[in-house]
Amino acid sequence: MTTLAGHQDIVVGIDGSEASTAAARWAGSIAQAVNARLILAHALPQEGPIYSPAAVMLQSQFLNQIREDGEAITGVVTDLLADEFPSLVIESEIAPGPPMTHILECAETARLIVMGSTGSGALRSRLLGSTALKVANHAPCPVTVWRGTAQHPGPDQRPVVVGVDGSTLSEKAVEYAFQYADQFEAPLFAVHTWQGASTFREGGAGILIDWEAVEQEESALLAENLAGMSDQYPDVAVTRISEPGAAAPVMLKYADDAQLLVVGSHGRSAMAGAVMGSTSQNLLHHAPCPVMIARG
Repeated sequence: MTTLAGHQDIVVGIDGSEASTAAARWAGSIAQAVNARLILAHALPQEGPIYSPAAVMLQSQFLNQIREDGEAITGVVTDLLADEFPSLVIESEIAPGPPMTHILECAETARLIVMGSTGSGALRSRLLGSTALKVANHAPCPVTVWRGTAQHPGPDQRPVVVGVDGSTLSEKAVEYAFQYADQFEAPLFAVHTWQGASTFREGGAGILIDWEAVEQEESALLAENLAGMSDQYPDVAVTRISEPGAAAPVMLKYADDAQLLVVGSHGRSAMAGAVMGSTSQNLLHHAPCPVMIARG
């Protein structure tokens, strides 16, 4: 994968949680495959106010302890990855938080950021952690939020699912999806959705529309958006899917057996510079597998 020319590092946020460790293993698989350096970014709790000499001493002891804890957390993950990927170059960056700021600073020249879906303090649920959401909204490069089964977090031969809507960020998502599928010899499902008859009230304007023609036009649009990448990556087996409906539910329908979902941070209707659109946020909260967010 060559997501950003000249940007070689893959950065993964580490906080001691099971999700972040699984995300690190997934990131390690990618980093080894593309010969990239892996940066383990761990943020320390922020310093509080100091009111007295005694508080200074206590705070110093506290800071020493949390740094030791941070070094222990990154050390465990480093050892785990070194055993799994002996040739992988691994470095750790430990600094005061907040976590979003530290991760983004580490990722200034990164090709990819990887985050666990929930942090060490998050409820054991499928809800997305706040740090992952903030990083995905502000990163300078693609962000993968890892979700899935911790026992087998790495890439495999299951399909990659990419959302295609014709926007600039969708083009980036398609590019990243083809790169990933080609790198790991996986099939690609390209999903394009459009407004169908079910969105119109019965007896309304929908009866005047030639839905067969609409379906043909949308299928042609999907094929057009994939043509260049298909020529560039002829070994990637592509299944084109064009269906009426909202993008997120349709993509999730094909995600049960997928290893990765790839989508733009926002679609055609989003304002420039806006935070992530509803489709990408929906997938980040509910996908059963890692979700890569393509950013401009």
